[in-house]
Amino acid sequence: MSPESSSPYKPGVCNIGQPEIRVRKIFLRFFIVTSIVLTGCTFFWFQSLIVWALLLFSSFSLTVLYYQIKYRFCILFGFFNLHNFKQLGQLEEVKHPEYIHKDRKRVGEIILQSLAFSLVYASAIHLIAEKVKLH
Repeated sequence: MSPESSSPYKPGVCNIGQPEIRVRKIFLRFFIVTSIVLTGCTFFWFQSLIVWALLLFSSFSLTVLYYQIKYRFCILFGFFNLHNFKQLGQLEEVKHPEYIHKDRKRVGEIILQSLAFSLVYASAIHLIAEKVKLH
C-alpha cells in the first residue's frame, strides 16, 4: 500500500486540499479584476501588442486558477510530483510512477484547455475592439 492511498490524494484527479483552494480563490479574484480592466483597455489601445499579451497572460492565469479550484488539482504540484492536504507548505511527494504519469497528463490537459481559451478570448476581444475603435 502506497503512502498516497492513505490521504485524499487521487492521482490525476485531486492533489490539493482546502487551504490550497483558499489561496487560489484569492488569486482568482485578482485575475478576474485584472482581466476585466485589460479587456476595457483593449478597446482604447487595440493596436497595442503589449495590452493583448497582458490580456492573454491574465486570462490564461484566470483560467488555470479556475480549473485548479474546480478540479482541486494544482498544475505545479502535479508537474513536480507533489500534493498537499495539510497546512500550506506541508508538501508530500508522489513517488509511484503511474501516479506521476496521471498527474502530468492532467497538468497537460489543464494547460492546453487554458491556453486555448485564453488565445480565443484575447484574440476575440482584440478583433472586436479593432472593429469598434473607441479612440
